[in-house]
Amino acid sequence: MLDNQYFWFKRQTDKQFIQKIEQHFSLDRLTSTVLAGRFSSVPLIEDFFSSDLNKLVDPSRLDQIELLKKRLISAIDNQEKITIYGDYDADGITSTSILLKTLQILGARVDYFIPNRFRDGYGPNKFVYQQLIDTGTKLIFAVDNGISGFDAVDLANRNQVDVLIADHHQLPKKLPNAKAIIHPDLSDDYPFKNLSAAGIAFKVSKYLLGTQKARQFFPLVAIGEIADVMPLINENRILIQTGIDLIKSGENKGLQEVIKRADLKLESLTAQDIAFKIAPRLNSLGRMADAGIGVELLTTDDSDKVSEIAKQVEHLNKQRQKEADKIYRIASRQVSPQENNIIIVSGENWHEGIIGIIAGRLSAYFGRPAVVFSVKNGIAKGSARSTGDFDLYKVLDRARDLYISFGGHKQAAGLSLKASDLDRLDKILNADDYHFSVGRLAIDAVIKAEDLSIDSFKQLSKLAPFGEGNPEPIFDLDDVELVNLRILGSDKKHFKLKVNGFSGDILFFNRPDLIGKLQLGERLSIVGTLSLNEWKHRQSLQIIGKDIRSENRIPDRNSFSRIYHYYCAKNVLYSPNDFFQKVFLELGFVRIVNGVVFVVPEAKHAELSQSYTYRKRAENGY
Repeated sequence: MLDNQYFWFKRQTDKQFIQKIEQHFSLDRLTSTVLAGRFSSVPLIEDFFSSDLNKLVDPSRLDQIELLKKRLISAIDNQEKITIYGDYDADGITSTSILLKTLQILGARVDYFIPNRFRDGYGPNKFVYQQLIDTGTKLIFAVDNGISGFDAVDLANRNQVDVLIADHHQLPKKLPNAKAIIHPDLSDDYPFKNLSAAGIAFKVSKYLLGTQKARQFFPLVAIGEIADVMPLINENRILIQTGIDLIKSGENKGLQEVIKRADLKLESLTAQDIAFKIAPRLNSLGRMADAGIGVELLTTDDSDKVSEIAKQVEHLNKQRQKEADKIYRIASRQVSPQENNIIIVSGENWHEGIIGIIAGRLSAYFGRPAVVFSVKNGIAKGSARSTGDFDLYKVLDRARDLYISFGGHKQAAGLSLKASDLDRLDKILNADDYHFSVGRLAIDAVIKAEDLSIDSFKQLSKLAPFGEGNPEPIFDLDDVELVNLRILGSDKKHFKLKVNGFSGDILFFNRPDLIGKLQLGERLSIVGTLSLNEWKHRQSLQIIGKDIRSENRIPDRNSFSRIYHYYCAKNVLYSPNDFFQKVFLELGFVRIVNGVVFVVPEAKHAELSQSYTYRKRAENGY
């Protein structure tokens, strides 16, 4: 008996509209159904499919871009030293690289500075600005930061140094007194507001160099936009698709070497490859070391340097993964699984570049917001991640008086405070009773096994690139019989399923809670995305599972007995949404210790009907 972890809801579609899409675009029924659930008219779908570079918004519509150009040309003509002040994440590295190469093409005397996450922090740092000024910088160009750097910009102005800003972050109440600010939200005449810093840097480059010379930067735009989780719609879809196509054609030596070392197939590179393979590698530079070498990687033509830096990137990424796994194991043991509060965990000298990853993993696994702190010299530096639509920033703001620093938004935040105040913070944040909503999965279509083929996958691929704002189509493979299963991986966290009617594999990753729950012959509904597996020059369709549930709605006593005896024999990890575990906990048959389910031998006899969770299932039939 399996419960779905997420709330499933089907996108609404109209049969006549589906047929209209089929005929107008010559698409199959499955792809047309996906489009019908996401768009309301044929013209909107035509816009979605358009990859015409002429449909990109002209950069001249960005407010103050002409002012920015004049100041840059003046600096170039007078050979004033320009320093690009970037950021240490993938969007910051790519946007800095775009501007650096652009100004070099124009003959500028230009250098760049990427802040160190641990030493300099995020955004304009007054002490760094002063150092740059003292070493001859006459114009600072802040990219992917600066919009909240009022004090640092004022310091530059007092030193007769102008500051230019190209940023996309949330506007503060008071803007800095910069010479020019390029920001979509400050440009009433610019219709698309969801560019990343790399996208804005490309617009500046195109305005300065023209389309043809700026074309070389499309690959960097694609990396920055995807890494910063910008919506893959409108302008971004054109920018990213063009960038991916150019990467496939061999553009940018640094990217090519990263792709090679990540063992990705260049000819079939996708936005998901960038999101889950390339972006984390570039981000590892800022998390684990100094991101400045990332700019060199993406801008140099020296093959030896490219190889050397790409090797470092691969090493740091593996180090990041190893460190994250280690800290997560320790942090998860601090979480009380049965509670429904905001998770607050801390550890001495946990790597500050990793704690945001840990907060995200804890939040995803336990279905609750999480705040993770690294404590050093009596100061706790924290990173927070929310779940669902819960406004974590608003709750964190209650304890503002405790913080040394604090900033963020509804879904994520960063903060620091005295370690001695962590208990007070816990009491303030968890003063209320919370009911966190279960995550939601939007189902594009309910399908039968016979609906799926390699041809249908290829048709669906026309909707790529997939990502934020244009997710991979999610399907509900409804009411199928489980005919085979294998547990995969040395840590036994992954599953390969076979069901009747579908010849391909169904893969579930990181689902140790499924151990002992699946029965051959059981009828299941499986929600997931389609993928093409290539092995020894043979292609086969597979499903990457996102969620699963039993169609046998109410388990009988024998099912409970089987699961109970399995718990007696094996160490099973606690899963917050597990139906059996909920019932056993309510009946006092098990307890949770350090995230593991243990049977209570001295538990008294109890009827299943004494469990609220079981009664609710029996009454509702699901």
